Amino acid sequence: MFGVILCTHSTFAEGLKNAIEMIAGKQEDFETICFMNGEDPDDVSKEMDGIISKFKNKGIPTCIIVDMFAATPFNVALRKSIEKSAFVITGANLPLMLNVLLSREAFDGNDLNAFLEECMDSVKESMKVISPQFVEETSL
Repeated sequence: MFGVILCTHSTFAEGLKNAIEMIAGKQEDFETICFMNGEDPDDVSKEMDGIISKFKNKGIPTCIIVDMFAATPFNVALRKSIEKSAFVITGANLPLMLNVLLSREAFDGNDLNAFLEECMDSVKESMKVISPQFVEETSL
């Protein structure tokens, strides 16, 4: 098991959390941080520190999932990766969040990086462009 922090711009994180709970129920060791317009990144950093400390007190590693590479939530998470040995994933979306959260029980405690890469790979395979021609040919 590992803890998950979802940090995004505006209320995207809360929206994803609501969708996750609708589909899969409440998730343990899962916290959200919404970086709002005009908010100081240092406040986000402090909030993230508190959550990471809570996970460390439980003896579990932390994965921080952010919405965009190189934006403020990512930059804060990157600092936490260096300071607190947290793992960071960019590109938050509902399939990724469900895959990470629902497969955490299978994590054996060894290589979290490889585990998270596998989660991302399986989500990439589920992303498709569906053309009208494809629909006609497959009779969906």
